Amino acid sequence: MPITSEPDHVAAAVPSIDAAAARWRDDLGGGWVGPRFPVEQAGFATRQLRYPGRRTPGAKLELLEPTTPDGFAAHFLERFGARIHHVTLKVPALLPAVERLRDDGFDVVDVFAEGDVWHEGFLRPSQVGGLIVQIAWTGRTDDEWAELAGIAPEPPSPDAPALLGPRLAHPDPAAIAGAWRTLGAEVEGDADGLRVVWPDAALDIEVVPGSQAGPVGLRFATDVAHPGDARVGPATLPVDAAG
Repeated sequence: MPITSEPDHVAAAVPSIDAAAARWRDDLGGGWVGPRFPVEQAGFATRQLRYPGRRTPGAKLELLEPTTPDGFAAHFLERFGARIHHVTLKVPALLPAVERLRDDGFDVVDVFAEGDVWHEGFLRPSQVGGLIVQIAWTGRTDDEWAELAGIAPEPPSPDAPALLGPRLAHPDPAAIAGAWRTLGAEVEGDADGLRVVWPDAALDIEVVPGSQAGPVGLRFATDVAHPGDARVGPATLPVDAAG
């Protein structure tokens, strides 16, 4: 049985948020949603940018940087390099979603549901096509988080392209369609490729045939491509916004 979810953001691991901002803010025009936020106990810091979206405004990219050499962000960068790390799906309540996913055979790990304003759990990449999926609930909006930090969210530049979402490769795209349907998405396509869509969401996911499962890059509504880079993160893939 599908859960109720909506994509909130896609995240990329980078060595330095400030250095990566040269691409994601200066070149592509994203606006900071809030301040740099350290999560000391987990050894990383995070900051999000907002772009226009395909269907609705507010498509977000989160940048993750390591703050200690033994945290998950540092280990991820050492193993995979600067690239897409995860997609976050927001749910109305975490534990019912976790129970439903486990009933359907998913491993949901690192479940945290003790906080007042943030609950989360993670699905293994092997079960959804080579990408970490974070399932999360929050009791605060982006504007409320920014207000608590004492800053106003920064709007995207007027000419910023829409962030459409990640592109994944998979040896058999049709084989993972059911997993994304269980995660609350509508899935269009077949073995030649999938579009994973939440109708009212700014972000969606594209899956294309490939020899190895995993993220390829971030799709933007622009005719300019940027290669993946060890300093600033994943490749940007130019896409017609209507396609």
